[in-house]
Amino acid sequence: MAIATEPGSVSLMVDYLRSHPVAGAAAVVITIALLGSIIRRLVRLAALLLLLLLAGLYWTHREAATDWQTRAALVRREAEALGREALSKGEQLLQEGKRQLDKTAPVRRP
Repeated sequence: MAIATEPGSVSLMVDYLRSHPVAGAAAVVITIALLGSIIRRLVRLAALLLLLLLAGLYWTHREAATDWQTRAALVRREAEALGREALSKGEQLLQEGKRQLDKTAPVRRP
């Protein structure tokens, strides 16, 4: 078996771990512990972000619920006012049309 003499060589590390299996096992345990710690932190961060997202959704939904009710009431008032104006304008036009018919149509007497 050839031994690599370059510093940082992969084959040098493999040869060392073959000759010292306890160090290899310790490196595996440390790597797994490190990865577990990172995954645990990521899960906690994800849970925290999920809670923040849910709180934001609740807040915006509550504001939107009151906002659309206010807007709906304003639109209803405007529609009522416009409807009343349309009715009065229609009545005026009918009266005006009747007057014009009365002026132009000859009166028939039986």
